[in-house]
Formats: sequence, structure tokens, C-alpha cells
Amino acid sequence: MRYPKCRARIASCLAISLLGSALFAKQLPSSAKDPLEPALAALRTLQYQRAIGLFDTAANAGNTRAQYLLGLIYLNGVGVAADPTRARALLRSAAEHGYGAAAYVLAGELARDTPPDPAAVRQWLDRAAALGYARATDALKSERPLLDRQTRGETDSALLGAWVIDCAVANDAAELRRLGAAAASTRDEFGRSALARAVEAGAPDAALALLDLGANVNAKDQFGTTALMLAAERPDTRLAELLLQRGADTKVADAEQRTALFYAARADRPAAIDVLQRAGAALDAQDSHAYTLLDEAIAMRADAAASALRTLGVKASVVMAERRASGKFDPVHPGEIYRGWQTLALAIARNDTATVRQLLGADGDANLRLPQGDTLLQVAADAHALDSMALLLAHGANPTLTDRGGHSVLWLAATRNDSAIIKALLAGGVGADSHAAGEETPLCAAIRARQADSVQWLLDAGAKVDATEDRGLTPLMIAAADGNAGLVRQLLAHHASLAAQDRERRTALWYAAWSGTPDTVDALLAVGADPDAADALGLNSLHAAAAHGQAGVIARLLAHDARINARSAAGDTPLLIAAASGRDDAVKLLLGKSAALDVQDSAGDTALIAASRGGFTAICHALVLAGANKALRNGAQVSAADVAGGRGFSALAKELATRT
Repeated sequence: MRYPKCRARIASCLAISLLGSALFAKQLPSSAKDPLEPALAALRTLQYQRAIGLFDTAANAGNTRAQYLLGLIYLNGVGVAADPTRARALLRSAAEHGYGAAAYVLAGELARDTPPDPAAVRQWLDRAAALGYARATDALKSERPLLDRQTRGETDSALLGAWVIDCAVANDAAELRRLGAAAASTRDEFGRSALARAVEAGAPDAALALLDLGANVNAKDQFGTTALMLAAERPDTRLAELLLQRGADTKVADAEQRTALFYAARADRPAAIDVLQRAGAALDAQDSHAYTLLDEAIAMRADAAASALRTLGVKASVVMAERRASGKFDPVHPGEIYRGWQTLALAIARNDTATVRQLLGADGDANLRLPQGDTLLQVAADAHALDSMALLLAHGANPTLTDRGGHSVLWLAATRNDSAIIKALLAGGVGADSHAAGEETPLCAAIRARQADSVQWLLDAGAKVDATEDRGLTPLMIAAADGNAGLVRQLLAHHASLAAQDRERRTALWYAAWSGTPDTVDALLAVGADPDAADALGLNSLHAAAAHGQAGVIARLLAHDARINARSAAGDTPLLIAAASGRDDAVKLLLGKSAALDVQDSAGDTALIAASRGGFTAICHALVLAGANKALRNGAQVSAADVAGGRGFSALAKELATRT
């Protein structure tokens, strides 16, 4: 397969968990009614060898749909070397046991024999029609020759999606064009289009082919991400320019109200910023946190992007003190900003405490909202009207109400590092964990915004150091995933739990290993974090580091007695994952520490087979030199040489096939 099984299993899980975007490994409910669902789930997530093994087990047990799908996989060489003989045997078995689609595909295959056997073709076509397969009935009525694309089973949805995405990621434009218009509308199980997957993988030929086939250039996945947003994160601008030429809309925003320009800013891509702004992207956009483009660049330490944005005149809204000092609220010349404001709101903006006290005492509503949607507490915060803020809180102002951007007043103050407002709110009785429903705690928000001062003020005020956000991440996990060693130490000083687990059972050390920041890993290991704690998939911190090739982190984990040959639920070792992911440095380090060479995972893959599938010649050489067994075969009975040959790596296949 073009996506190594174990890499797809781990790396996709991490991206979703951490970036909101985007993820690829689902836990199958034990009560699933469809006996093929585990195999279909593996196929959807591009774990081809696992899917083949599960289909094979079901096929041997007499499941005709499994026989049919496995036949299509071998017929078309999806994730495995094509094997027409085996494919026909499986299709014949399914057809003989009443699976009409299999009979139809078999008829099409026989029709292409040289010479064909018309009687055999008609026999299986008649059988397919008798079994109610509509395509066979249409073919008999029209007497047209069977269409190649239909006979090869490419219209089967269970196979087509994984096949198309595999081709998109591998930049196989020719195969995508052969598959036709169906490829253009294919999405993975998280709604990400084949076009977006091609862009994400940096596959320009595949992207062009999918656009030519009619792919929706502005299609969103379930998180609102588009292909243009993913292109904006890439180091070169070719794909972004292609998408813009084909009608990509720079104004489209994701679930966080971030446009493609936000993605470029966060990824520190000044060239993409230039391309997008010349295409009309709005420079004054704000996301759901009321952050500007420059705010995001500053928060992500994207210095080159921040410089480019400043050159374009973009301002930062988080430096609120400077803006207030420049007179954002001008009581003498109200102008448009105050249009429609209530008298109480105007008094608060001026910090006219006598009027505020009088109006509140006369049954004024402390929870009144502006026409624009902001609360009076937010008006006071924006104006730094601390005395008025105290009056509002004393008269029952609700600090959990949200502003027009959907956030509460303490949450915003924490992300903006606004010490005066944070202290005023806390002094007025607002709890350090006060936040709106559906909003993470101010402490979590401050950590995401890398506001160390806000973090300290909140912790000192009693914020719950282990409070979780909606995915179960604690503040320590968020800081570890961000690779922020300073915040990690700050939280550890307040006794943040090392053993806490998120919904995927991952710990802070797991996230630190995945982020690949040695200082963060050191900080956690120094206070006793367990390097062998495994997540729901049985992947521990060493697996996570191996998937991203973090040799320095791997060395630290091993120095703290992490089990070098730990196996995940799917049987993957760190070496197998590193080999499948093409991580040369990680493989060399693990080999130097005598990692087991020939461990086979649940699909029968070894590190050598996994590396051969990706064409990682240097890794294959290192494994063979270390003594890896080239003759071992996986569950599909193919060796490393077979896999390399099936994927088109002929030189590597030839080397692996030799006896020496």
C-alpha cells in the first residue's frame, strides 16, 4: 500500500486529536452488526493488509461479500500485488453461492480473455441477472459489450473510496483518470475529499486530475477544512495557485472561522500569504476566538508570517492595552461604534461609575447585551472600566455569558494575557474556572495561546490544574502536545497529574513524545512519567515518537527504560512503525539499541515488509544489514520483495529477492 498501515493508524489518530482535523482511526463498537465492519473500517482508513487479513478470514468462513470484495482487491491490486488467478477463484466462489455482483464481474473478466469463451461469459452474465444484479440485466437487454470499469468492480463503494484516496496520496493521476468521475466525489470517513487528501500529500498531478474530473474545489470536511486551507500550509505555493485558478474561494472558513489565510499565517508561510491576499483574501478577518491573522501568527511564533502580515497592514487585537490607550472608546465622539448602544452600555464604556450605579440601582439589567451581541462585562473589559466591572459583578452580571465571538469574558482575558481584567474578575468573585457551556476552561485557553502570565494568575487563583476540555485533554497534555516545556514545568509545579488520560487514553508524555520536543519529554520523565503507558490502540510514547522520527526523544525514552519492543494492539513495534513511516534516523537508533528485527504485526508485516511497501531503500538496506529475514511472508503470503515489486519499486524488489 502507498500509506503504510501502521503509520496511517497512528499518524492519522494524532492529527485529529490535536488539530481538530483530522484523524482516521475509529474504534469499532463490539456490538457492530455487520461482521465485515472491522475489515471495512480498516479499508476506509487505508490499512490494507489488516483489511485483507480480515476479509480473508471471513471469506474462508463462507462470507460471499468478503469473497467478492477480496476478489476485487486482488483483481485490481489495491494495497497488494495484483493476482488475477486468485481474484477469479474468489469471485467464482462468491458467484456460485449467489452473489450477483461477483458473477457479473467474473463475466467481464472472462470476456477479456484471449480468446474469450462466449458461452462462459453468457453463463455468468445470465446467472448475475437471475440473481437480480441490475447491471447484468441492462447488459443483456442492450447487448452492449461490458464496460471495463464496471466489470472490474470499481463502482463498489466499499472498495472505491480507499482505492481513490490511495491513488490521490500517491499522485497516481493516470489511475484516477481511469477511475473517472466517481473519484472526484470520493471522501474519507471524516468527510475529507480525495482532492484535499492529494493536496495534503503534496500530489499536484493527482490534484489536477481530480479537478479535471469535476472535484468540488471548495468542499469541506466535517471540520470545515478545504483543500485551499491545506495548500496554504505547504512550503510551496503551486497547489494553492492551482486551486485558486480553479475557483477556490479565499473567503470560505472552517469550524473555527479560519480562512485559508489563517492556515498560512499559523504555518508560517509568507509566500502563501502573498498568493492568497493577491487573490482577494480578507486581511481583516477574525476567527471564532476574535483573533486576527497577526494574533494567530504571533501565538504560533510564526515570525516570517507575522512580518509579512505587518507589511500588509494587519493589526493584532490581543494587545488590547495599546488599543485602549489610543482611544478605542471615545465618549466625546461616539460615532458608528456606539450606534444603537443603550445608556448603561455607554456609561460603562466611559467608566462613568455614578451613572452605572444609578442605572443598575434602578433595576438596570447587568446582563444586557449590545445590539452587536457583546455583554456589558465585555464592554467593561474592552474599555478597561474596572470600577464599572466591579459594579456589574456586584449586581449579578453573569461571567459565563458569551460575546459575539462565542466566548466568555475571563476566557478572552486569559487568551489576551490581560492581567488587569483577569485580576478584576477574580477579585469580583468570578471563579478561575468560569467559562461558557461548550467552551474550554480559561486555563486551557491560556495554555493554547501560550500566555504564561495568565496561566500563573489562574493557577494561583485556584484553577483546576487537571480540568479537561471536551476531548478529555488536560492543560498538561495541551502544553505537552504544543511542545511548550516552560508551561509544562509551570503546571507540574502545581501538581498536574502525570497519569491523567484523555478519551483515547493518552497521557501528557505520549503527547510530548509525539510533538518531538526533547525538553518537554525531559521535564515529564524527570518527575516520573511512565514511558510505557499505552493508549486505546496500545501505542505508547515510544511508538508515538517513532511515528514522527524523533530520534532524540526515542533516545531519552529508552534511557528511562521504555520497552523497545513494546507491541500495540495491532502488533506494531516502534521499529515497525518507524520503518513503515520512512523514519531513517529513528530506525538506525532503534537498530543500534538491538530492537527485534522480525516481529510480525497482526497483518503479518515485519519492519522490512513495511519499509519495502513505501520504497524506503535506505531503511531496507539497514534492516537487511542488521539481519532482517527477507524470506518472511505476511498474512497475504507476500514477502518484502513481492510488496516492493507490486508497488513498482523494481530495483528494491530485485535486491530483496536475492539470497545474499
